[in-house]
Amino acid sequence: MDGVTVGTGDLAGKGVYATRDFAAGDVVVTYQLQPLDEAGYLALPAGDDLFVHSYGGHRYLYPAPARYVNHADDPSCYQDFDRCCDIARRPIARGEAITIDATEETARELDTFLQAYRRALDDRSAPALTALVDHDAVRWAGGEAIRGRDAVVTALLDRPPGSWSKPEWLIGTGRWEALCSAQIDERHFTMLLKIVKGTWQIVYQHTG
Repeated sequence: MDGVTVGTGDLAGKGVYATRDFAAGDVVVTYQLQPLDEAGYLALPAGDDLFVHSYGGHRYLYPAPARYVNHADDPSCYQDFDRCCDIARRPIARGEAITIDATEETARELDTFLQAYRRALDDRSAPALTALVDHDAVRWAGGEAIRGRDAVVTALLDRPPGSWSKPEWLIGTGRWEALCSAQIDERHFTMLLKIVKGTWQIVYQHTG
């Protein structure tokens, strides 16, 4: 890609650097996400799973050089997810590292997961909901534990989705798990997600 090169860094030992000056607002890195089903994910070369992200319950593989753009607390770029590019937040000098705030990616993953989950409930779609639930998921409600994907999906579809408010996320160490807390009607709801085979999956729910 014109204007950047891959060098040393923290993502599989690699990072991305500017080979020319960029002005604030310039598009620095563009990319085309590659959709992956489970078979495609399992067939990835060793190490490529690190560059898979999950949006709306679907897996996508980031290509080079975008996959090697490192995180920074004060990044040089921000991400435009709709246009699939990283844009300079400020002037970037030749030789400077191209960085982003990677927590924005995680926030988008979880937001789009929640949108897909709520849409599946609203549509009463068992196939769409099944894709978001882990094989060994557990749901606890009304003093009873329900175990297994099929049983959990059936239980979720047996009752109205309810009115959601105040969803909040707590991200686990290493980004591999996240806990959602929300109010659904008059009940408190918690949901634990984990990355399973490259995509976020519900592994535990509790409705109090």
